[in-house]
Amino acid sequence: MLLRTLKIAGIVVLALITTIIIITLVKSPKSLNTQPAILVDGKEYLAIQTSALEHLAQSTTIPVIGYDDANNDSINHQTILNFHQWVKSTYPLIAKNAKWEIINQHSLLITLKGQSNKAAAMFLGHFDVVPTPDSANWKYKPFKGTIDRDTLWGRGALDDKNVIVALLEAAEYSLSKGLRFNRTLIFAFGHDEETGGKNGAAAIAHHLIKHKIPVSFIADEGFGVMKGIVPGLKNNCAIIGLSEKGNVSIKLTVNQLGGHSAWPNPENATSILSRGLNNLENYQFPAHLDGPVRGLFTEAAPYMNWGYRALFSNLWITAPLVKTVLLGGEKTAATIRTTHVTTIIKSGTKENVVPPLAEAIVNLRLFPGDKISYVQNEINRVIDDPRIKATVYLDGQEATPISPDQGDGYDQIRDCIHAQFPETVVVPGLVITGTDCKNYTAVTNRMYRFVPFEFSNSNLSGIHGKNEYITRAQFNRGVLFYIDLFQRL
Repeated sequence: MLLRTLKIAGIVVLALITTIIIITLVKSPKSLNTQPAILVDGKEYLAIQTSALEHLAQSTTIPVIGYDDANNDSINHQTILNFHQWVKSTYPLIAKNAKWEIINQHSLLITLKGQSNKAAAMFLGHFDVVPTPDSANWKYKPFKGTIDRDTLWGRGALDDKNVIVALLEAAEYSLSKGLRFNRTLIFAFGHDEETGGKNGAAAIAHHLIKHKIPVSFIADEGFGVMKGIVPGLKNNCAIIGLSEKGNVSIKLTVNQLGGHSAWPNPENATSILSRGLNNLENYQFPAHLDGPVRGLFTEAAPYMNWGYRALFSNLWITAPLVKTVLLGGEKTAATIRTTHVTTIIKSGTKENVVPPLAEAIVNLRLFPGDKISYVQNEINRVIDDPRIKATVYLDGQEATPISPDQGDGYDQIRDCIHAQFPETVVVPGLVITGTDCKNYTAVTNRMYRFVPFEFSNSNLSGIHGKNEYITRAQFNRGVLFYIDLFQRL
């Protein structure tokens, strides 16, 4: 009986190994250079090369800074108007040929009419930037637009004026050469993305819906052409974000009797809250390996070395192992589960008074499918103390719907990546930070988060950090990408 069982087990194991090998072999790499580039001739390229980065540098000297406590009436109107004027004066053909609208006092909506009646292709950008409290430690001052040895140093060089200026450079060039746009192009440039986009992008979305302006797909910031990001993949990897995580903060509140610190109660507000937070810190939400995350690994698998190819080509059986590996890193773990972290703790006003109130804010980034109501209930379950009240702090944002990974928008972006970034693997992905796309879910179900710039771990640290920079070669390639993409639409 035992021998028979061992034989059956051996056959099963052999069958599994054979199946894994067959699937791995079937998922062999295909040619990545299937799309010819729409070329700009040498003289035109030199013109782009000698002016585009300088224009981006100029834009970074106009500091529209997003502060969390600002509202639409307390921000710097004049600085925003200066940026509007800079766009008009720097890109005269766009100013002449496009429909120009200012939405909710500050955001720009620029429409270049196409020849066909197809629904518009919409490109998002935001000209507000995060503050620079560490500006004294920068290599160059963040709002001086310094170009040193073909590298621009400045706030907004990667987030997100590079996208705005690259789009404008590509459109201005196309107009100057008489290149026609098959479909209408809409540029929507928000002024408050860094604080949620409720006065900028949300107002633009409302305007589009109100005036029944059809939009087929939206392209926004997100991933770029990433180097050394995907394990086992030697090629560069262009990740097109199909969705972005949601965002909600939960406020935890404890009310208890206070009193003199000389005779404290066995339990008080701070001790109760501390135990609850300790329970929460030792808990992690379930990991998921589906949707865009699964798509990333299955699409990249054929181009990985043999070991990783076998691992990621056979997620039907290797998923538990892959989850374990991904959960071992902070950034990779964030791509497969809802994350939470305590960001604010408040209690007490005097050193010899037992505080009657203790509060904490827990910020969560929601994996698609994990609703706000679910995470709130889960926090209550994990804390397991009715004295700790959990309520939604401010307005939460559910994870965005997952866009299709084929068809209008995705296909053209993918083809253009293959043309402009040879030997680059294109895969879908999940964006773990926030973009303005979350405000456009009622406009279209096709939203693609990708920017045509090469990134590595070294320059990614400049986004929202110090010493933000972009090189001339990086930026010029992005301009050429958009010139090419506009003609593919």
